[in-house]
Amino acid sequence: MKILRIAVTGSAGSGKSLVCQRFKEIGLVTLDCDVIARYVVEPGEEAFEKVVELFGQKVVRKEGTLDRATLRNIIMNDSLLRQKMENILHPQIIKEMVSQIENAEIKDKKAVVVEVPLLFELGMEEQFDITIAVMAKDMDLIKRISDRDNVTKKDAQKILDLQMSQENKMTRADYVILNEGKRSELFESVDNLFNKIQKEFLTT
Repeated sequence: MKILRIAVTGSAGSGKSLVCQRFKEIGLVTLDCDVIARYVVEPGEEAFEKVVELFGQKVVRKEGTLDRATLRNIIMNDSLLRQKMENILHPQIIKEMVSQIENAEIKDKKAVVVEVPLLFELGMEEQFDITIAVMAKDMDLIKRISDRDNVTKKDAQKILDLQMSQENKMTRADYVILNEGKRSELFESVDNLFNKIQKEFLTT
């Protein structure tokens, strides 16, 4: 049976990773495009060389890896450079993601869940059978980004401004999960949704 492909998306700080964590606990294969993105820019990889060529040595740490904080600060304030970097990274990320999904299919798993922050922005929804958007209050997003990335609330808002609006993601997704901050309630929502998906798509 062909593996069921489920994409989880949402704005920064929405709780995508927690939703995927719960799917993993349920027993599904889970992949993370952010982890894949870090892999494709490891020293020695083609994308690493191209990013350094674009930005220069100022984005390389002493130990030879990319300085992600410096990169983030640059692209937050330069849309042209951000676009150029995305043109380097996104094809590599998609290629690696598809490869990992196909590997899961070979292992005869029933479903794979992929965390894809830029699902709709990159037009990647067509590669999935089901899309799920994780939503949260704007004020919660800003606080979580600020705490997670150790940036000001103003910079956290800048990060959100670079992304598609929550409302747009919500209208385009097949399912929506609301994250109001309580992990137990979020996990219960994931369990309920998976039960629905299982009945509709995974029952033979």
